[in-house]
Amino acid sequence: MSTNERKPAKNVSKVSNNAAANKKKHRNERAHQLKIFAVGSVLILLAIVLLANVLIDKVLGNALTFDFSVQHSNAISDTSVKFLESLPQDTKIRIVGLFERPQSFYETKYQYIVPLLDDYAKKSGGKVSVEYVDVTKNPGIIQQLDPTDSYSLKSLSGWYVVSYNGKIDLIDPVSCYTIDTDILNETDSFVATGINTEYTFTNSMMSLVKGFTNKAYIVTGLKENGATQFKRLLNGMGIEVQDLAAATGFKVPEDCNLLVLNGPNSDITEAMYSEIKAYVERGGKVIISVDYSADNVNEAFPNLNRLLNEMNINIEHSMVSENDPAYQLNAKINDSQGDIVDKYSNFASEKKMHITLARPLSLISAQNANYIAEPVIVSSKSATKSVADENNMAKQIDSTPGILNVAMHTAYNVDNPGEVYVFGTVNFTSDDYFEQFTLSDRNADFVKSCVRSMLPTSAQYNIDIPVKKLDGNRLNDNKATTAAGTTVMIVFMIVLPVILSSMAVIVYNKRKNL
Repeated sequence: MSTNERKPAKNVSKVSNNAAANKKKHRNERAHQLKIFAVGSVLILLAIVLLANVLIDKVLGNALTFDFSVQHSNAISDTSVKFLESLPQDTKIRIVGLFERPQSFYETKYQYIVPLLDDYAKKSGGKVSVEYVDVTKNPGIIQQLDPTDSYSLKSLSGWYVVSYNGKIDLIDPVSCYTIDTDILNETDSFVATGINTEYTFTNSMMSLVKGFTNKAYIVTGLKENGATQFKRLLNGMGIEVQDLAAATGFKVPEDCNLLVLNGPNSDITEAMYSEIKAYVERGGKVIISVDYSADNVNEAFPNLNRLLNEMNINIEHSMVSENDPAYQLNAKINDSQGDIVDKYSNFASEKKMHITLARPLSLISAQNANYIAEPVIVSSKSATKSVADENNMAKQIDSTPGILNVAMHTAYNVDNPGEVYVFGTVNFTSDDYFEQFTLSDRNADFVKSCVRSMLPTSAQYNIDIPVKKLDGNRLNDNKATTAAGTTVMIVFMIVLPVILSSMAVIVYNKRKNL
């Protein structure tokens, strides 16, 4: 074979190698482009998802919110929905949080308030609006809600204002919970035990929309217990409530339908004695609650007793000690139950009331014929009287057991009688009690009946919404079962990733040789 005959073979081999190199280069460029395309597609998809998430949250955020909590704590109940549906379509209730809406409210006092208020707005059909305004940045909101600055809203940053037709109601977020009062008293720390948000806001709206038929004044300035919850109880009965300072020139206002002394820890003044006496004699209605606690063990209430003695009642300077284990609560002699006497048995569905640190009440020996006084709640037959010793422990002073009066009623014996209910315990009026046991408690039912008996024209529109328990960290079994939760986890954590990975492998194998 000649040399010239071998040359074409070399050229063919060279062309073949060049073609293979070009094909390999083409494949590498193709693969590189596919990689860029794949990565770019993923990035674009992520950007679209994030943008869509933001837009949907802004436009449809509330509409796409679902309550999976065990207690439905983020959704209003049918009771509130029916109330909202009963209102005229042009009703405009404005709820304003006097602070910026929290970006994160988990494990804060707003955790069970913010989502629930969103649900009010969502289900009200435009009758309820919710907004958040920082009073320091937008002070004009104060002029809108309270033109006369009667409520000092600037000092209530962090609170809620419920507004309707120029009338407002103030709600402290803490009042939306029941709390452990023992921990509060011992450590000054708030530990929530239940959620009372829906009761609080629905009854607030009800009171503002339906209006008030009576007015109550609660006396302040006697080192008394708080009365925020008792005010809300009265509001729910159609009674407007206002504070009345125990000033030197104390006067009961002309529009007062009910006067309340809620757990005073110091005595009333001489002026108060004269004014309250005259108020009852002209047909006034009064509720007085006292107790025997560390805050008043040295207080015998001489002026208050002087007033009540004229009405045939005396508050004793001692404490009811319940010795019958069947009446004791938590095996304590100073925390027990008392029996409602037969005449008042229809005042509550339960026949025993919760009494704590109660002072005994007694009839005075020299009866005033102008008044008729009688027991309302009494202890067991085994009760005795105790006082606090130097270590603030109960020390028995009367070893003779017997029935002691815990609550009494007295009425002026005329055609338009003034009336007074006297409680030897603050369990019927104080925040300490209702923050622990709620306004749906048996004691709350009883004192409502007392008020109704004195003010027969009081409104009867209080909406009873049970307190909800604090949620655990599990889904609602009715709305999302364990099986459903497991299915969702498998789908999103296993099935979808496997499908997407398989699709990626198939596409790659199909296109890698192109």
